[in-house]
Amino acid sequence: MKFFDRKTELKVLRETFEACCEGKMNFAVIYGRRGVGKTRLVHEAFSLSGVRFLYIFVGRKSLDIQLGKFLDRLSECLGRRVPRVRSFEDFLLLLRDISKKDAIIVVFDEFQNFKDVDESIFSIMQEFVDDMKFRENVKLFIIVIGSLVGMMHNIFEAKEAPLYGRATLKIHLRPFRYWQIRNMLMSYDRFNEEEIVEIYSMLGGMPRYYDTIDRLGLKIRKETIIDYFTNKSYAGWREVRDELIEEFKDAHPTYFSILEAISMGKNDSGEIINYTGIPSKSIHKYLNELINHFEILKKALPYGAKPRARGAKYFIIDPFYRFWFRYIFPNIDLIEIEHTKPLKKHIMDDLPNHIGPIFEEIARETILAASGSEVDGIKIPKINKIGPWWDNKGNEIDIVAGWGQKVVLIGEVSWSKKQYNVNDINELENKIRQMGAKNVSIIIISRGGTTRGARSYIEEKGGYILGIDDLAKIWDQLTQTNKNI
Repeated sequence: MKFFDRKTELKVLRETFEACCEGKMNFAVIYGRRGVGKTRLVHEAFSLSGVRFLYIFVGRKSLDIQLGKFLDRLSECLGRRVPRVRSFEDFLLLLRDISKKDAIIVVFDEFQNFKDVDESIFSIMQEFVDDMKFRENVKLFIIVIGSLVGMMHNIFEAKEAPLYGRATLKIHLRPFRYWQIRNMLMSYDRFNEEEIVEIYSMLGGMPRYYDTIDRLGLKIRKETIIDYFTNKSYAGWREVRDELIEEFKDAHPTYFSILEAISMGKNDSGEIINYTGIPSKSIHKYLNELINHFEILKKALPYGAKPRARGAKYFIIDPFYRFWFRYIFPNIDLIEIEHTKPLKKHIMDDLPNHIGPIFEEIARETILAASGSEVDGIKIPKINKIGPWWDNKGNEIDIVAGWGQKVVLIGEVSWSKKQYNVNDINELENKIRQMGAKNVSIIIISRGGTTRGARSYIEEKGGYILGIDDLAKIWDQLTQTNKNI
């Protein structure tokens, strides 16, 4: 598939290189999960621009072997032989000398692998970067790319680390959001809105899997996605496992158990403890690591709750990880013995339960983005925050939105094909009373629509009824008007 979006990142990379061309050395860090598009981003920014561009993949071979390959690549880049230096420090000094005459971009991909090769390289790089900051006429742009988010945090974010605070540019490349994937799919093929929600709920915002399925000549549809991840011959089912084992190291069984529990809807710490058997005194350590260090989880509180309030829930951020841990990880044994027919049926039957919470997030993101806008005759109230609400009695509300301290909009989101009816509205109004909200508008976002009675009741109350096509119109209008979404 063609390269898509990332306009902001492309712009800042090119502008930084322009500064390098003026004799100001820069050191950039790009990190994010494997498959999010880091390497493709850098190549898109520079490889066809005619500048001197040296791309180096850092493997786990000895430094002597790799240094020889680095020098060979540098010779190819310059079109002439370069001196055969014998240390990484001398290699950096060679780059410095070359850059005094010609601007050059040097990319070290999978930079974190140096930790397994020779950890002193990080200190050598620190000394080099510190020295270059005070030198004039060094037209050098060093870009390091890393895929293990936790390890890149250790290398660049830990205050005791040699490279802490050394980067002049730092890009955390994250998975695409729903509206970006929607635009990408719409430019690629014909999809209806339900298909886009289904696909995003399975593959999330990771470009790699869209590209891989396309390269295999498969149509990007829910059936082929299931086939891809349950077919032993394809790499998808094992890639995530292997990458996360590398990220989590010896603690991977514990982290995998937590992520499986959360993917199954066990969202509070008590449910996670009961599902995994992890001692209560240890669970918050692992949850905090998954939030702050690995950036896989997010912690949420009910709308309006104070930061230290109880009742927190934990969610996997990326829909793809939710999909993989819900359906693929627990059934790897079936995939390995190629007994996948019942697994495929189970995924197809259960998929609406997986999609439902993700559709709720899409709906909330859409309403917040459309704050104060009028779309197809529907005037969305002005809001600046939105989220779900729940209490300790089992009451839950999908949408609570407000401006400042005032709640202005409350409603439900349903992925079910069943029509939303008057009884559903009565239940919602009872939960609103439990919450204590007054003088609010009701909003219903339902894939299956509403009954005539429910529609009349909501319209009489001045509420809002939206279907999946209405959400699509909102995104289309926001995209056309270039509103910051």
